[in-house]
Amino acid sequence: MMKKPKKAVRTAVGVSAPLVLAALIFVFIKFGSPPCLFHSATGFYCPGCGAGRALKALLELRITDALQYNVFFTLSLPLAALFLIKLYVWFVFDKEIMKRLKITDKGAVIYAALLGLFFVLRNVPVKPFSYLCPDVFL
Repeated sequence: MMKKPKKAVRTAVGVSAPLVLAALIFVFIKFGSPPCLFHSATGFYCPGCGAGRALKALLELRITDALQYNVFFTLSLPLAALFLIKLYVWFVFDKEIMKRLKITDKGAVIYAALLGLFFVLRNVPVKPFSYLCPDVFL
């Protein structure tokens, strides 16, 4: 992995990261997510369109709604959370957990290809692809 960070930096991140995350969740719940600039400018849905609504639905435990708003984001979130937890524990506590959970070059390329495919397919105005559009369920 990377070079071991200094103890003061690890402590600052250990304390501030959960506080920043809590503040972001509070602001998100209070004010919602901003509109998508890409969609506003082009009329096409980016891979992140509907992710804000999906996250809000997940926070309210409405998993089906979250999947309808952005299936790719919703299915990616647990894995992203595991990677962030792994990185947090390594950085703050200098302990490696979930050693088998790694991002390989091949895995990153596959994920990027799936994200690109999702981007293209959700903008095809034909069923069943139109179901990937976040506004279909409003």
